[in-house]
Amino acid sequence: MQAQDDGTIRVDDHGDGVWRIEELYARPYCRGAIWVVDGGDRRLVLDAGWGLVPLREHVPALFDRPIVAVASHTHFDHVGGLHQFADRLVHPLEAAILADPTPDAVQSWPFLRDYDALAFDPVPGGFDAEGWRLPPMPAGAVGEGDRIELGGRSLTVLHTPGHSPGHLCLFEEVTGFLFAADAIYEGELFDDVPGASVPDLLATHARLAELPATRVFPSHFGVFDRPRLVELIAAYRREKRA
Repeated sequence: MQAQDDGTIRVDDHGDGVWRIEELYARPYCRGAIWVVDGGDRRLVLDAGWGLVPLREHVPALFDRPIVAVASHTHFDHVGGLHQFADRLVHPLEAAILADPTPDAVQSWPFLRDYDALAFDPVPGGFDAEGWRLPPMPAGAVGEGDRIELGGRSLTVLHTPGHSPGHLCLFEEVTGFLFAADAIYEGELFDDVPGASVPDLLATHARLAELPATRVFPSHFGVFDRPRLVELIAAYRREKRA
């Protein structure tokens, strides 16, 4: 792939075979990053955004090798485009949501009701909030300790509940790369949505703080290093104790 920005989709090269795809119409808190990790045999795609723009049309090079797509969790800004990939994986606790991804199940209704203020800037052309529905996207199961082999590189699956019951992070031991999804990022963490649990998120944070992570690739906002990871976790813990 190559870095690009066509005003709708941006592709950034983060080096070491890691790419970030963003849907530029979505506001930052609703712009779930689509992370791509290149292996020798296939690619990993972690999450798939809103899916309002066909990736095959805007980033055709993404599909020039086999892809395994993993849903970190099943909120709307992470699974909207998951149907674009044939090989899909999700934690068993959230598999039923992908099988029947209604607006209530993927928690999109609050944003759809006020999409021009909450979700999009600008609003995608022809967007129909009332009619926006996701197709069934049945997926295989993946969970704690599973390894995803890409050919020459391997990522370990971590079950990291808190933001959602089946939330997953991925960790590449060789590089220390942590793909943190919505477990931690530079901004307010959503810990009061349906299925969220502050105690579970605190436990997840304690676990992530012990990892020998070198770089953290979250679903929202910027990439950061391990010292910043520890700072963010400590700040959240202080906030909840207060």
